[in-house]
Amino acid sequence: MVLLAEKQELLWVGPAPAPENVLLALNGAWEMLSCRSMQEIPARAHEARLVLVHMPEANPGDLRQVAALLDRIDRSPIVAIVLLPAALAEHELLRTRRGQFILADADIAPRDLSLLVEAAASLQPAISRLRADVASARSLGEDAPLGAKQIEDEMRLAARIQQDFLPRTLPRVGPIRFAALFQPASWVSGDLYDVIRLDETHLGFYIADVVGHGLPAALLTMFIKKAMQTKQIDGNSYRIIPPEEVLARLNEDICQQDLSFCQFCTVFYGIVDVANLELQYARGGHPRPLLLGPEGSPQRLDSEGPLLGIFPDVSFERGRTQLAPGHRLVVFSDGVEESFRPTGGQAPGEVFAEEICKLRRLGPEEMVLQLTRRIEDCRAQLAQQDDVTLLVADVNP
Repeated sequence: MVLLAEKQELLWVGPAPAPENVLLALNGAWEMLSCRSMQEIPARAHEARLVLVHMPEANPGDLRQVAALLDRIDRSPIVAIVLLPAALAEHELLRTRRGQFILADADIAPRDLSLLVEAAASLQPAISRLRADVASARSLGEDAPLGAKQIEDEMRLAARIQQDFLPRTLPRVGPIRFAALFQPASWVSGDLYDVIRLDETHLGFYIADVVGHGLPAALLTMFIKKAMQTKQIDGNSYRIIPPEEVLARLNEDICQQDLSFCQFCTVFYGIVDVANLELQYARGGHPRPLLLGPEGSPQRLDSEGPLLGIFPDVSFERGRTQLAPGHRLVVFSDGVEESFRPTGGQAPGEVFAEEICKLRRLGPEEMVLQLTRRIEDCRAQLAQQDDVTLLVADVNP
């Protein structure tokens, strides 16, 4: 271990105190701060030279959570060592990612971990210099070098193009009314939504959330937009493709691209029949939507389905529920729930569900406006931000 003239700060992020192999590796050379999750990192922790993230209970089903964590690290000023179970640390989709982090087995030997700590700590000054150079280029504005200004202009153009892929107006069929909230974390977003009029009595709608941010994620949303097959036309007839088949086809298309980065996503896709108000839906790794009635607690809609873009030939489960006048369906990306930080013993998502219930008597557009304000207030307190997308579907009397 490198001997330091004085102790430098290291942030420990985990559900429990550091285990013995970590303490032996650090050998008292670092002053340890601690918090339970990345969302709880206090402001001073961003000055820490190194972060150690401990996820000993993670499993392959938590792949999206881990990938989102790595993306959050890449958008922060920190360098991190992420300690995972061996099966997950060696997962092909994680091993091929590159960024401001090192993945390691949670049971790594103290000496090996000591060497990783030394290597990771040596990266921090270089990361800080790069970020300072970028900030300096941006502060120059019109006097910035052509390269920096050109990149900013191209990002503005990319954001406008992505906005053009979103629906300008949301269709209104029968008693169903939609409202939407879309807030990218940066110029462009890894989220996408759409509402599609399938025929005179059927509406299709979805939210997709690509794991990752920036241009790579935004490019995959463009692919998703074009690859979503919701109707099959045969001569003068057509077939509305069931939700689980839509996701299966989209999954095959993404897998066939053999992408090297941002290769998987979550999707919720639903079809509502305005004639009988039956909702059919499928979910691929996406947060479970909330269904609210005029009174009572919200219901979580669930159906089994994996992340899209990891394995071909996977199946998705079709869910069904009966809507009624006065019902409100809220579909959202995980950035929405993450914006409302839990307090005390609350589980993730509980704060958001409570906010939704408080606003249930407002119209869909008013509800979205109020949520936008509250999310902006919450996000102002977060060191890292995610894309935020939300669809509200009301069943009018």
